[in-house]
Amino acid sequence: MKYMGHKGKMLPVLGEILLHEGRNASQFADPFCGSAAVSWYMAQHTQRPVVAGDLQHYATARAAAVITRQYAIRSEKIIIPWFQRARLIADQIFDCFPNHFESLQPELKNFEKIQVEVHRSRKFSEQIFPDIIKKIGGIWPTSKAYSGYYYSPAQAIIIDALRQTLPEEADYRNIALAALIEAASKCAAAPGHTAQPFQPTESAARYIFEAWKKDIYYYVEKAVKEISAIHASAVGKAITGDYRETIAELSEGDLVFADPPYSGVHYSRFYHVLETISNGLEIDVSGRGRYPDVQYRPVSSFSRKSESLCAAKDFLAICASKKLKVVLTFPASKSSNGLSADDFIFIGKKLFSSVALEEVKTNFSTLGGNKIHRNPREFCQEAIITFRP
Repeated sequence: MKYMGHKGKMLPVLGEILLHEGRNASQFADPFCGSAAVSWYMAQHTQRPVVAGDLQHYATARAAAVITRQYAIRSEKIIIPWFQRARLIADQIFDCFPNHFESLQPELKNFEKIQVEVHRSRKFSEQIFPDIIKKIGGIWPTSKAYSGYYYSPAQAIIIDALRQTLPEEADYRNIALAALIEAASKCAAAPGHTAQPFQPTESAARYIFEAWKKDIYYYVEKAVKEISAIHASAVGKAITGDYRETIAELSEGDLVFADPPYSGVHYSRFYHVLETISNGLEIDVSGRGRYPDVQYRPVSSFSRKSESLCAAKDFLAICASKKLKVVLTFPASKSSNGLSADDFIFIGKKLFSSVALEEVKTNFSTLGGNKIHRNPREFCQEAIITFRP
């Protein structure tokens, strides 16, 4: 899944540290779980329950798909009935357009024609689609907010049909929702993290149709097969909320992995599309990014430059007071939220009996860099800091 600061590539080093530091813990917590890569890793490689948390529901939905289940599931048990239900709903709309893969999902390469079709798709979504769904009913958040932007009208309809028809059985539903979120991330016509959709300019128009021609069903099926094959060794828990709610589940001697936000911009700005799909609720959006109103987007003190240092102090103080061991990752140099790894080390030395540092070379997203003003990704030193009570 496309995710800012994804820790999957660090697991060869980070995973060994977590397994070593958590050998005597009874539980493991991942309160900023994001893509859920670390939660999944620990759930598979230890016998300890994983408690994953995040402010955003799509992140905890991803985590829950693996950490709450102790057995593999045959993917066809999910895919076949789920896709049948979704197609029945989507086809009610597509039947209104016999040539819907031409009219709702055009295949174009010429720049001028792409511009025409993008505006045509947006006009369909805004003026024609609402009248169609009045007859059909249902909830259509992706089609109403993002059709003609991040997704073609056909893609958005399929995403909504799949969201409406998620399996009822809990484990199946968790896997299906996580797979839908992953597919939506991979198919979005956006640079990087769905912060803003590609616009039909001469330089970006072709990327719109590269994304719009992707088969949602294919990407969902692929993700279901991958996720359903892995599972936890012990049943864990996923919590949507502040890191305090996740840490409250732990006891003395337990291990916390912390990967707090390093950006001065709230992460909810970059993942609002995935959050909308995960919640399955219709929202009002505006602007080039099709953002929901700020009151509907989770905010973190770590992403407020004026509050980030206090947030770091509060986090480490809570962990120290509960006598928890903490492994924390953060860029070694100063980030846009004003913090660096040195700030956490300085705070931690006053609260914990020992602090150990290891650095690895990695790269991070510049949040939509396009090689003109800045590169899409830049290399940096990532600190892995271990705080022992």
